Amino acid sequence: MTRHIRYLTGMASVLVTFWFATDAALACACCSNRAARYVEVEKLSESRLGEIERMTFAEAAFVAEGAGDHPVEAQNLGTKLPLAVVQTQKEIVFSFRDQLGRPAALTLVIPETISIFEVDPRDGEKDEGLGPNLYKEWQLTANASGTGVFRPLVGTSQKMMLILHGRGRGCTEAMHFTDWTLLIDGPAGKLTLYGALTSAFR
Repeated sequence: MTRHIRYLTGMASVLVTFWFATDAALACACCSNRAARYVEVEKLSESRLGEIERMTFAEAAFVAEGAGDHPVEAQNLGTKLPLAVVQTQKEIVFSFRDQLGRPAALTLVIPETISIFEVDPRDGEKDEGLGPNLYKEWQLTANASGTGVFRPLVGTSQKMMLILHGRGRGCTEAMHFTDWTLLIDGPAGKLTLYGALTSAFR
Protein backbone atom coordinates (compact mmCIF):
# COMPACT_ATOMS: atom_id res chain seq x y z
CA MET A 1 0.00 0.00 0.00
CA THR A 2 2.82 2.41 0.92
CA ARG A 3 4.55 1.67 -2.38
CA HIS A 4 1.28 2.31 -4.21
CA ILE A 5 0.83 5.66 -2.45
CA ARG A 6 4.42 6.66 -3.32
CA TYR A 7 3.78 5.73 -6.94
CA LEU A 8 0.61 7.86 -7.09
CA THR A 9 2.37 10.74 -5.35
CA GLY A 10 5.24 10.51 -7.82
CA MET A 11 2.88 10.45 -10.78
CA ALA A 12 1.00 13.46 -9.44
CA SER A 13 4.28 15.35 -9.04
CA VAL A 14 5.26 14.52 -12.64
CA LEU A 15 1.87 15.64 -13.96
CA VAL A 16 2.01 18.93 -12.01
CA THR A 17 5.53 19.60 -13.30
CA PHE A 18 4.41 18.77 -16.86
CA TRP A 19 1.36 21.05 -16.53
CA PHE A 20 3.44 24.00 -15.32
CA ALA A 21 6.06 23.43 -18.04
CA THR A 22 3.38 23.21 -20.74
CA ASP A 23 1.59 26.28 -19.41
CA ALA A 24 4.85 28.24 -19.36
CA ALA A 25 5.68 27.12 -22.89
CA LEU A 26 2.27 28.21 -24.16
CA ALA A 27 2.58 31.53 -22.34
CA CYS A 28 6.04 32.19 -23.75
CA ALA A 29 4.80 31.56 -27.28
CA CYS A 30 3.10 34.93 -26.81
CA CYS A 31 5.95 36.60 -24.89
CA SER A 32 7.62 39.76 -26.17
CA ASN A 33 11.16 41.04 -25.75
CA ARG A 34 12.55 44.30 -24.43
CA ALA A 35 13.47 46.72 -27.27
CA ALA A 36 11.54 44.54 -29.75
CA ARG A 37 10.88 46.10 -33.14
CA TYR A 38 9.20 44.56 -36.21
CA VAL A 39 8.44 46.58 -39.36
CA GLU A 40 7.49 44.56 -42.41
CA VAL A 41 5.13 44.32 -45.38
CA GLU A 42 3.61 40.84 -45.54
CA LYS A 43 1.15 38.97 -47.70
CA LEU A 44 -2.22 39.39 -45.99
CA SER A 45 -2.82 35.97 -44.43
CA GLU A 46 -6.18 34.36 -43.72
CA SER A 47 -5.47 34.53 -39.99
CA ARG A 48 -4.78 38.28 -40.00
CA LEU A 49 -7.78 38.94 -42.25
CA GLY A 50 -9.89 36.88 -39.87
CA GLU A 51 -8.83 39.06 -36.93
CA ILE A 52 -9.69 42.21 -38.91
CA GLU A 53 -13.13 40.80 -39.71
CA ARG A 54 -13.71 40.28 -35.98
CA MET A 55 -13.10 43.97 -35.24
CA THR A 56 -16.17 46.16 -34.77
CA PHE A 57 -16.29 49.92 -35.17
CA ALA A 58 -17.92 52.47 -32.87
CA GLU A 59 -20.88 54.28 -34.40
CA ALA A 60 -19.08 57.61 -34.61
CA ALA A 61 -16.14 58.91 -36.62
CA PHE A 62 -14.22 62.14 -36.13
CA VAL A 63 -12.61 64.51 -38.60
CA ALA A 64 -9.05 65.42 -37.63
CA GLU A 65 -8.32 69.00 -36.68
CA GLY A 66 -7.12 71.38 -39.36
CA ALA A 67 -10.25 71.07 -41.53
CA GLY A 68 -9.28 74.42 -43.06
CA ASP A 69 -6.50 72.54 -44.83
CA HIS A 70 -8.91 69.96 -46.20
CA PRO A 71 -10.36 70.23 -49.73
CA VAL A 72 -13.30 72.65 -49.96
CA GLU A 73 -15.75 69.80 -50.56
CA ALA A 74 -14.83 68.20 -47.23
CA GLN A 75 -14.82 71.32 -45.06
CA ASN A 76 -18.58 71.08 -44.38
CA LEU A 77 -18.45 67.55 -43.03
CA GLY A 78 -18.53 68.69 -39.42
CA THR A 79 -16.28 67.21 -36.75
CA LYS A 80 -18.32 64.17 -35.65
CA LEU A 81 -20.01 61.86 -38.14
CA PRO A 82 -22.44 58.95 -37.65
CA LEU A 83 -20.70 55.81 -38.91
CA ALA A 84 -21.72 52.34 -40.03
CA VAL A 85 -19.13 49.82 -41.23
CA VAL A 86 -19.76 46.71 -43.30
CA GLN A 87 -16.93 44.21 -43.82
CA THR A 88 -16.55 41.38 -46.30
CA GLN A 89 -13.48 39.39 -47.37
CA LYS A 90 -13.14 41.74 -50.36
CA GLU A 91 -13.79 45.21 -48.93
CA ILE A 92 -14.58 47.41 -45.95
CA VAL A 93 -17.27 50.06 -46.51
CA PHE A 94 -17.39 53.10 -44.21
CA SER A 95 -20.78 54.84 -44.49
CA PHE A 96 -21.15 58.34 -43.04
CA ARG A 97 -23.62 61.22 -42.88
CA ASP A 98 -22.41 64.82 -42.90
CA GLN A 99 -23.78 67.55 -40.64
CA LEU A 100 -26.66 68.11 -43.11
CA GLY A 101 -27.60 64.43 -43.03
CA ARG A 102 -26.33 63.68 -46.53
CA PRO A 103 -24.91 60.16 -47.06
CA ALA A 104 -21.33 59.56 -48.14
CA ALA A 105 -19.14 56.47 -48.16
CA LEU A 106 -15.53 55.36 -48.46
CA THR A 107 -14.69 51.86 -49.65
CA LEU A 108 -11.39 50.16 -48.92
CA VAL A 109 -10.76 47.20 -51.20
CA ILE A 110 -8.85 44.55 -49.21
CA PRO A 111 -5.27 44.58 -50.57
CA GLU A 112 -3.01 41.58 -51.02
CA THR A 113 -0.49 42.88 -48.48
CA ILE A 114 -0.50 44.34 -44.99
CA SER A 115 2.07 46.57 -43.33
CA ILE A 116 2.94 45.52 -39.78
CA PHE A 117 4.55 47.82 -37.22
CA GLU A 118 5.34 46.56 -33.71
CA VAL A 119 7.66 48.27 -31.22
CA ASP A 120 8.46 48.27 -27.52
CA PRO A 121 7.52 51.86 -26.53
CA ARG A 122 9.64 51.60 -23.36
CA ASP A 123 7.11 53.77 -21.57
CA GLY A 124 7.77 52.42 -18.08
CA GLU A 125 4.75 50.10 -18.01
CA LYS A 126 5.25 47.26 -15.52
CA ASP A 127 6.48 43.98 -17.02
CA GLU A 128 4.29 41.18 -15.66
CA GLY A 129 6.74 38.45 -16.68
CA LEU A 130 5.65 38.05 -20.32
CA GLY A 131 7.68 40.93 -21.72
CA PRO A 132 6.70 44.50 -22.62
CA ASN A 133 3.30 45.48 -24.01
CA LEU A 134 4.15 46.40 -27.61
CA TYR A 135 2.55 49.25 -29.54
CA LYS A 136 1.14 47.80 -32.78
CA GLU A 137 -0.21 49.08 -36.09
CA TRP A 138 -1.71 47.11 -38.96
CA GLN A 139 -1.98 49.15 -42.16
CA LEU A 140 -4.08 48.34 -45.23
CA THR A 141 -3.55 50.56 -48.29
CA ALA A 142 -5.53 50.64 -51.55
CA ASN A 143 -6.72 53.05 -54.23
CA ALA A 144 -9.34 55.42 -52.80
CA SER A 145 -12.99 54.93 -53.67
CA GLY A 146 -15.86 57.06 -52.39
CA THR A 147 -19.28 58.60 -52.90
CA GLY A 148 -21.03 61.80 -51.85
CA VAL A 149 -18.84 64.52 -50.43
CA PHE A 150 -15.81 62.23 -50.73
CA ARG A 151 -16.11 61.80 -54.49
CA PRO A 152 -13.84 64.79 -55.37
CA LEU A 153 -11.17 63.24 -53.12
CA VAL A 154 -10.99 59.84 -54.78
CA GLY A 155 -9.67 60.58 -58.24
CA THR A 156 -6.64 59.10 -59.96
CA SER A 157 -3.59 58.52 -57.74
CA GLN A 158 -5.47 59.06 -54.48
CA LYS A 159 -4.61 56.43 -51.87
CA MET A 160 -6.58 55.39 -48.81
CA MET A 161 -4.95 53.79 -45.77
CA LEU A 162 -6.70 52.14 -42.85
CA ILE A 163 -4.53 52.00 -39.74
CA LEU A 164 -5.58 49.77 -36.86
CA HIS A 165 -3.90 50.75 -33.57
CA GLY A 166 -3.40 48.53 -30.56
CA ARG A 167 -1.22 47.10 -27.82
CA GLY A 168 -0.21 43.50 -27.15
CA ARG A 169 2.64 41.01 -26.82
CA GLY A 170 3.82 38.25 -29.14
CA CYS A 171 0.34 37.06 -30.11
CA THR A 172 -2.13 39.49 -31.64
CA GLU A 173 -5.93 39.25 -31.56
CA ALA A 174 -8.76 41.52 -32.68
CA MET A 175 -9.51 42.60 -29.11
CA HIS A 176 -5.99 44.02 -28.73
CA PHE A 177 -6.77 46.80 -31.24
CA THR A 178 -8.48 49.82 -29.72
CA ASP A 179 -8.62 52.53 -32.41
CA TRP A 180 -8.57 53.17 -36.15
CA THR A 181 -7.45 55.95 -38.48
CA LEU A 182 -8.44 56.38 -42.13
CA LEU A 183 -6.15 58.52 -44.28
CA ILE A 184 -6.87 59.76 -47.79
CA ASP A 185 -3.83 61.23 -49.50
CA GLY A 186 -2.92 62.29 -53.01
CA PRO A 187 -2.93 65.15 -55.53
CA ALA A 188 -6.60 66.01 -54.87
CA GLY A 189 -5.93 66.64 -51.18
CA LYS A 190 -5.74 64.99 -47.77
CA LEU A 191 -8.30 63.97 -45.19
CA THR A 192 -7.98 62.14 -41.86
CA LEU A 193 -10.84 60.38 -40.08
CA TYR A 194 -10.54 58.41 -36.86
CA GLY A 195 -12.50 56.54 -34.23
CA ALA A 196 -12.63 53.68 -31.74
CA LEU A 197 -13.04 49.93 -32.01
CA THR A 198 -15.77 48.48 -29.78
CA SER A 199 -14.32 44.97 -30.08
CA ALA A 200 -11.30 46.07 -28.02
CA PHE A 201 -10.49 44.67 -24.58
CA ARG A 202 -10.23 47.83 -22.46
